[in-house]
Amino acid sequence: MSMEWVKDVVIPLVSGIGGAVVGAGASYFASSRLAKLAANEVLARDRAARADQDKRAAHQVFVKLHAIANSLGSFQKQTLEMVAKADSDGNGHMPLYQRLSPFAGIEREHSIEFSAEELAVYIGASRADYVDDLLLLSRRYAACLASLDTFAKLKTDLHFEMARLGQTTRDTATGVSTTRMHLSPEVGNYIKVKTEELDLFAQEMCRLLSDYDAFARNVAQRFDEVTRGFLEGPIPAFQPLKASPADPPE
Repeated sequence: MSMEWVKDVVIPLVSGIGGAVVGAGASYFASSRLAKLAANEVLARDRAARADQDKRAAHQVFVKLHAIANSLGSFQKQTLEMVAKADSDGNGHMPLYQRLSPFAGIEREHSIEFSAEELAVYIGASRADYVDDLLLLSRRYAACLASLDTFAKLKTDLHFEMARLGQTTRDTATGVSTTRMHLSPEVGNYIKVKTEELDLFAQEMCRLLSDYDAFARNVAQRFDEVTRGFLEGPIPAFQPLKASPADPPE
């Protein structure tokens, strides 16, 4: 083998192979680096998108929670004001059902439920206890609406039935109507039972409304603390209606 052959063939061949290997290695390193950067960027975008999604879901929970809590607070406040007005008008001797007026338009109020996506945010944050409270609050709100609607229908039906059986007058100053009736013992017993049952219903309705209002305030006031534990950024805080100083109706 001549030196010319080594010089002219072997050395260029080896050099070419070595250069190709080095070039391939450098290319692989650069490609791997770019791929890793791209993957990190995708993961970062996914995390940011997930954080935004969680924030939107949490804010939706707050809006619904705020609506439920303040609706229950409004019902409770109006109920206490009705009783207080009846008492101040000198009608404190009346049964509770007579001191309460039906809530106008209550039949058009709809229950509020939390979606699976909204609840999943708190489940993912290991706050299943708060999820339980939200679900219970939603059911209690629906039960409250049903009770108020039922009371309105029962009292209205009783009012017209009594008016049919007697003579009704209305006090223009207080708006209170009075019906005088001359009834047989059978019909008198029927009316007596209906009024007693309606009064018992009103008492239980007011008791539950007071309990549900307190529970709703507790759940709503804890939203800030619970949500701040796993979400960054500004978290809205619950602003309750001003409570009436009156005691729960009896």
